[in-house]
Amino acid sequence: MQKNSLNKRGKFKKINIAWLWPFLLSGFILYAFLRHDFSAITNVYQQIAWPLICLSVGFNIFILYFRVYKWAIIFKPMNRRFTYFNMCLSLFTGGLVNMVIPARVGGLVQAFLIREKENENFLTALGTVAMIRIFDSIMLVFFGILILLIRNIPQAGDEYFQSIFKTAGTAGLFLALLVMILFAFTKSPKTLDKLIYLLLVPVPNRFKPGTKNAVGRFREGLICLNFAGYVCLGLLLSLIFWLLCGVNVFILLKATGLEFEGMLPSFLILVAQAFSMGIPAPANIGPYHAATVTVLSFYGVPAQSALYAAIVMHAAMFISNTLPGLFYLWLDKTPILETLKGLKDVNQTLR
Repeated sequence: MQKNSLNKRGKFKKINIAWLWPFLLSGFILYAFLRHDFSAITNVYQQIAWPLICLSVGFNIFILYFRVYKWAIIFKPMNRRFTYFNMCLSLFTGGLVNMVIPARVGGLVQAFLIREKENENFLTALGTVAMIRIFDSIMLVFFGILILLIRNIPQAGDEYFQSIFKTAGTAGLFLALLVMILFAFTKSPKTLDKLIYLLLVPVPNRFKPGTKNAVGRFREGLICLNFAGYVCLGLLLSLIFWLLCGVNVFILLKATGLEFEGMLPSFLILVAQAFSMGIPAPANIGPYHAATVTVLSFYGVPAQSALYAAIVMHAAMFISNTLPGLFYLWLDKTPILETLKGLKDVNQTLR
């Protein structure tokens, strides 16, 4: 015990705060939940349409397989042919890690498993993961702006969204500029290379060779930016992805007995939930529920009922995002602890 807690000089090792803050955050979240009265929760759960919950879990798993197809599209311009099983294993395990560990590190696990199973460069695989995130982020912002422009929001939330609506024009201009930049890269691929090397100017000379090599590997994962057709396809698939997610939210709302006119409330909740996932929290507990309760309150749903609905929706999302990862890890006999330990060797991969 003493050898493990002391370093070579006999002094206590420093405790990395990165391992402590998720537990501290979880404690604050648990305290916030305990402040609510859950005495009526059993009666609420008896009224839930469980067949619709099962349908939602199955539908969300279908969306995960759709994400695998999206990811495979990004690899096509690279002339890479990976087995569908290994791609599912990588993406589903990444989703599993995202549900357990904060800071969205599942993307690193996803790239690492492709490296291990398909002998692909880690940074190149990470570039494809980043490309998918870029496409999804662009279409999410587009989705949010579109909802704000519709303006079919109840009076209770209109004042809140009025301030957001004022920034929709600025966000729209930024989105248009970003899309124009993406298509500019397809017309002149060397422009992206020049931009990357320009960003390397502040790097000290002794680090430049390794950094330039690492950036070059990462750039290979962004090769779909060289083709306008793949950029259009990537954006279209991301739009379909968010539409499918909105349908899943609609199913969950119906399962909890919250029925609204049209699909707009479902899409509005989806956008709020998606942006809340940017807040690093274990399994996104807390930010996800706060975003859901806030939007439901705009439609006159009592805070207690909204919280119960958020708990059910989060549980369905958690189950459907963790079960496929566990199932594929079991099929592949992959020890997840060894996978996480393998991420410590990323420095060797960058050489």
